Amino acid sequence: MDKIFTVTDLGDGLWEIADSVGCRCYLVKGSERVALVDSCVGVGDLRPVVEGLAGGLPVTVLLTHRHHDHIAGSYLFDDVRIPREEEVDLGVEEEQNLHARSFYVEQGRAPEGAFWAMSEGRRPNFSHFEEGDVLDLGGVTIEGYFLPGHTDHSMGYLLRERRLLLAGDAVTPCMCLFFPESLPIADWRQTLDKMGEMPFDTFRIGHYSHEFTKDDLRGFIVAADYALSGVRGLSWMYTYIEGLKGSLYISPETPTDDADSPDFRAVIGPYVPREHKRRRRRGTQGAAAGDGESGEER
Repeated sequence: MDKIFTVTDLGDGLWEIADSVGCRCYLVKGSERVALVDSCVGVGDLRPVVEGLAGGLPVTVLLTHRHHDHIAGSYLFDDVRIPREEEVDLGVEEEQNLHARSFYVEQGRAPEGAFWAMSEGRRPNFSHFEEGDVLDLGGVTIEGYFLPGHTDHSMGYLLRERRLLLAGDAVTPCMCLFFPESLPIADWRQTLDKMGEMPFDTFRIGHYSHEFTKDDLRGFIVAADYALSGVRGLSWMYTYIEGLKGSLYISPETPTDDADSPDFRAVIGPYVPREHKRRRRRGTQGAAAGDGESGEER
């Protein structure tokens, strides 16, 4: 593997930093300070990459939520901020990060013997960043907006002058709402409405190198409404946490079957067991009432 990080200059003091696993963070540079929104999964030493772009300016890390594939790199930095309710037992995330590493190596997405920030660094001494808080970088301001759903207090960061939202996992093409800390799909649907009222034109997320527009929210709304319509979802298993599964709802309007495409639209909610109808003999009361004439799943 030639390199761990790929840095893309998005212009106007904004860079995307992608690691070899496919996680992304964003560096925003003002005249007085630099903000790093999220910090990837922790493979490779992120700090010299960030400091090279910062050019000597102090760095503040702003985390969108608690998951290890967003917070791991922050173990290498001093000024790290997170929503208060997202500061939870980091031992859980450290354990999941350790477990996931073997998968990344097996898949060829991380080199054998790689530097891992959660092992080589130290737990951050978090300070808190809440909705309405503003960080002034010098000519660039970043404002926090709660965008709950993926986790109960996920945060998005609005670059008001650029009309750009850095949303983390608050909205993704295959939206994951099956974690214990996730909120119900109906709550995420309200977050989509909130996003529709926010002052941005485009948004970027944590796992796709793609700039979405506010018009793209409609496709996510269709997916959410479909999942809430009472249809039966497909069983789905999570790779990195044994026994964790969900129900997958693929939007009827998704333009592609490629789940890796930024145009894909689906929601994975809490697991809902599929019901089985019992086979009844002809002429029984149930069959006469139209209650299940076959033993097939529905």
